[in-house]
Amino acid sequence: MKLAMSLIGDTTVVGMLKIKGVSKQFNSLTVLKDVSFNLRKGEVVGLCGPNGSGKSTLLKIISGFEKPSCGKIILNERDITKTPVEERVELGLSFAFQMPRPFLKMTVFENLLTGCMLRYEKKEAMLKAEELLELFGLEKLAGRKAMNLSQGELKLLELCRSLSTEPDFILLDEPFAALDRENTKNVRKKLKMMKKMGVGMLITAHKTRILEKLADETYWIELGKIKRIERVEG
Repeated sequence: MKLAMSLIGDTTVVGMLKIKGVSKQFNSLTVLKDVSFNLRKGEVVGLCGPNGSGKSTLLKIISGFEKPSCGKIILNERDITKTPVEERVELGLSFAFQMPRPFLKMTVFENLLTGCMLRYEKKEAMLKAEELLELFGLEKLAGRKAMNLSQGELKLLELCRSLSTEPDFILLDEPFAALDRENTKNVRKKLKMMKKMGVGMLITAHKTRILEKLADETYWIELGKIKRIERVEG
């Protein structure tokens, strides 16, 4: 789709997000132990495991909301381990929260416009926001305030907002949580579309099954330790 491809930069340039030896301790509690893996643009990496396994903590460290006890985060060959959240967004990293966090008193269109204005002046940002509305099928909700959306609509808005800053990589914390079957199918469809657009995605989930046919690589994390799950063909 022409609109979709116009939203993301040149996908022929391979970008990389590297997590190198990341550990995290809260006092005497070790939450993450020497976690390392890579994510390329256009790839999806699944991070699965039970509650309390360290999934969300890792995403917060990569996005800048938490600091690692040791280890590095490298974005497109730049060390961003100590870089503030806002600067990481400008450098091409986006975060989609498990519980959507839109500006509740703003309309759907206004929520998207705030992200688009990071890259463009207002007139062009408005055009980009309109493209996103069409891309996600949210045109009819453009004028509705976020506080009046259903759970499924909020999830779509959260995904759409994560694209509004034109990121190379998006971190998605449990994007299927609390969704019924129909909304789960819709979110999965949109994630596949985002992958085709060339965005790299790190997606957390409780079980590996929900990421089948979506993730290129899947890791299991438990008690802070990570291991790659071998793909079974056929």
